[in-house]
Amino acid sequence: MVEDYIHHSMPVVLAEQAALRQIESIINQSGKTLVDYNLPALDQFLDNVPENDDEDVQVFIDEANRVRPLLNDNQRNVADAILAALSVEPTNENKHSRLFFMDGSAGCGKTFTYNYLISETQSRHIRTATAAWTGIAATLLINGCTMHGLFKLPVPILETSTCNVTPNSIHGRFLRQISLYLLDEASMIPKYALSAIDKLLKDICNNNFPFGGKVILMGGDFRQILPVVKRGRPAEVIESCLKCSEQLKKK
Repeated sequence: MVEDYIHHSMPVVLAEQAALRQIESIINQSGKTLVDYNLPALDQFLDNVPENDDEDVQVFIDEANRVRPLLNDNQRNVADAILAALSVEPTNENKHSRLFFMDGSAGCGKTFTYNYLISETQSRHIRTATAAWTGIAATLLINGCTMHGLFKLPVPILETSTCNVTPNSIHGRFLRQISLYLLDEASMIPKYALSAIDKLLKDICNNNFPFGGKVILMGGDFRQILPVVKRGRPAEVIESCLKCSEQLKKK
């Protein structure tokens, strides 16, 4: 049945999700569920992932061609660095050169740069996931979502927290197919959340390189809101920032 849904550039994991949805609608008529037949449960997050076909790819090509001349030098340098990193496989020599941070105050064009990169990578059939720490910021990104939704982060996030994704789950295989992760409002990400994401990507990719060898572009402004620490003192808030994370210290 999955083959019936695979068309154009539709990812296999989305085809499986569509097939499971159809199976569920049939067996529900008999009062049964997917669990009754030892089938995986539907992933509600993937229901909102767009299925790009050839027409969508052409839209991304046109948008990337329109936007690139509008980038300023700094924005173009960021975009070129990301595209260059995507063009090579992770190795021991470059494993610490695939994590990027775009620092900039509000209104400097970070979201504009993200959206250009989304269009450019999608036009090249490079799978990209975009997320922000807050839902409001996510709405400004093409196909944006929250980091809690993308990585299934727990609440609250503690030092020992892990993401609720297994390597062989539909969601795990979806994340494994992503080449570039764009993470906005990164100044609000607690360091333990970044650690959980790092562990997740290493696990699902079976790769001990930072973030499983994926290219990560984070962006934010540390002059704005930092991670929320309940009744936390200024020193505790600073200590919770991703600048104090092991992942950025190694960078």
